[in-house]
Amino acid sequence: MQQQLDPIVTVILPTHNHAPFIAQAIESVLMQQTEYPFHILLHDDASIDGTADICREYAAKYPDKITLIAQTVNQYTIDRRIQSHILIPKVKAKYTAILDGDDYWVDPLKLQKQISYMESHPDCTLCIGGAHLVDVNNQVVGQVTPYQEDCIVNPEDMIRGGGGFNATNTIVMPTQLLKDLPKFADYVEAEDIPFQLLGVLTGYAWYIADILMAYRLAVPGSWSTRQYASAMETRIKTSRDLIALNEGYDAYSGGKYHDAFVRAIRYQEFLILTYQHKLKEAKQPPYRFFYDRLSWKRKLRLFGEKYFNGITMRCLAWARNRKK
Repeated sequence: MQQQLDPIVTVILPTHNHAPFIAQAIESVLMQQTEYPFHILLHDDASIDGTADICREYAAKYPDKITLIAQTVNQYTIDRRIQSHILIPKVKAKYTAILDGDDYWVDPLKLQKQISYMESHPDCTLCIGGAHLVDVNNQVVGQVTPYQEDCIVNPEDMIRGGGGFNATNTIVMPTQLLKDLPKFADYVEAEDIPFQLLGVLTGYAWYIADILMAYRLAVPGSWSTRQYASAMETRIKTSRDLIALNEGYDAYSGGKYHDAFVRAIRYQEFLILTYQHKLKEAKQPPYRFFYDRLSWKRKLRLFGEKYFNGITMRCLAWARNRKK
């Protein structure tokens, strides 16, 4: 097949202080076997651990494949929506794929599979796939596979699943759609959730039942790690922002999936109650459903945080330090 002059897909690859991981992330894109050109938009957000040097080396070695944006001032402290406000506006390719600097793709045909499907199915506005969960040593500790076979994603599954429904870094979407994000998408810091909801509600989402990438757990400085360790007020704000996002998309979709959005909103309200140590309220309808599905360890922790908070926090800190 004759190659096109311009890439059909750009991989946006934001990174910050990912020195142990960034080379693997970049190499996992470079290994992609495709029938068309692709491009990497690499963004280093003023790293101070050597990540910037690694990015410069790759950009110099692959000038036809990689465009590097090397920030000298950390942009995240100014505007946390790096992908939406800095990278996506610069993308000219028809499709945009996403990969964070601490994760990596494992299937050399990932882009080929996804773009081939989307090119032959123009109504598809989001393509995702399965993922391994790995630790910092690349050891597989779990997986994110919402379905067992290739299929159209049920929008209600994605709405109820929130950000945990699928792995962000399997996302491929039409670039123009990402450039047309609704204003309320800015409600949340975690950009993958508004991306996925927009994709599944605009046309349809296609799931490829192959393991396409590896999502690395417990990376210092990652959004999920920071969120887990953040103060109660920060976690409450995140849940309230997600409530506002779900309300926005509920209206955006004309109420077609109202019940699913209500369920997603109730879950965030339930989390707020647990953050506030209001266990009695969290065990009552309409939140009892979520409490009953918690593991016994999580229930024990909630009990300890409410009635023996000092001891519980010291025990958790000891456990975290022991793992290091």
